[in-house]
Amino acid sequence: MRALFLAFAVAISSAAFAQPGSGEPGGGARAAQFTALDRNADGYVTRIEALGEQEIHKRFTQFDADKNRQLSLAEYLSAREDIDQRAQRDAVLTARVKAALIAERGIPWTGISVETYEGGVQLSGFVPAPDMVSRAGRITAGVNGVRTVHNNLAVKQR
Repeated sequence: MRALFLAFAVAISSAAFAQPGSGEPGGGARAAQFTALDRNADGYVTRIEALGEQEIHKRFTQFDADKNRQLSLAEYLSAREDIDQRAQRDAVLTARVKAALIAERGIPWTGISVETYEGGVQLSGFVPAPDMVSRAGRITAGVNGVRTVHNNLAVKQR
């Protein structure tokens, strides 16, 4: 069972990098998203208009390459590409952490949820013994690419 799940996790992480883009010139669906954000139809997205997309708003200054306090379509498309790449890296990292937990004997991996954002990994769920909480945290921290570990595992007696 562990080998099957491990193979599945590796396949998922490989597929995350192989996802094709929209294939449409100018980003197609992305250009439509830009247009939807551009409430005043001036061809730019301001910080206030960017509130409609949390990830864009969060790093608006970083994505505003020409520092004019608004995003052009090109800047928006670049930002979306950056966000998509980050999401793919996080998906691969999540799969690596899950694979490491599965490979470790004595860790009840089915009771552990793994979430990743910008290299920070959060573990949550229940394990039957206190030593498993710290072991799962150490295993996660040892995975290449993990920046921080937020270990929210709790002990639940059976």
